[in-house]
Amino acid sequence: MPTPHDQDVLVAYAKETIGTPGPWPGGWPHDIEAALIDAVFSVRATYGSRVVGSETGVFGAVTRWRAHRDGHADDLHVLADTAPSVLAQKTNAGRIARRSKAEIVVEAANALKNVGVRNAADVLEKEEPARVAYRSVKGCGPVTWRYFRMLVGLDDVKPDTWVMRFVQDRLPHIHTTDEAALLIAGAAAELGVEAKQLDHAIWLYRRSRKAASAA
Repeated sequence: MPTPHDQDVLVAYAKETIGTPGPWPGGWPHDIEAALIDAVFSVRATYGSRVVGSETGVFGAVTRWRAHRDGHADDLHVLADTAPSVLAQKTNAGRIARRSKAEIVVEAANALKNVGVRNAADVLEKEEPARVAYRSVKGCGPVTWRYFRMLVGLDDVKPDTWVMRFVQDRLPHIHTTDEAALLIAGAAAELGVEAKQLDHAIWLYRRSRKAASAA
């Protein structure tokens, strides 16, 4: 388990490299379909541009689906009844775990629907059955579950590759995503910000370092 000293080290590193974390981009707190697509499609993918009219990557895929749904996508029953081929056509043809991401999203939508989760507010009220249902789908792991929670409006940490690398820059003995998430949440509380704010600031910083080293 992480120690208080580990948290002190992480807080110092965050202050040194990030300063005061900026706002969380917002997620999709009233659009559960968008949140689910974003969570699954983000695996091993470029998030993309948010520039209106030139949306790319995961953000572009979500934007196209929301446009297909007339700008509001908060009904998993619709997504659950969508053929994976149709979803892939509207979003993209990405694959993970030897399956199309669209197929995973539709299966997850059905799993969540079967435990009474229809819209974003339901995740807050039925969080444990929602977690079990989501995790039952091949391709839906613990990291994207945390991210899905963030996208529907809950505070959490998505300990993906960039976030894990940031933690391990100074704490190489931290190997599990749960340990990293615990440390970042604790550091965020000490810094007086939400965990998802610090998570996003870390992600931006560590990704920018990779881009700078490649230039």
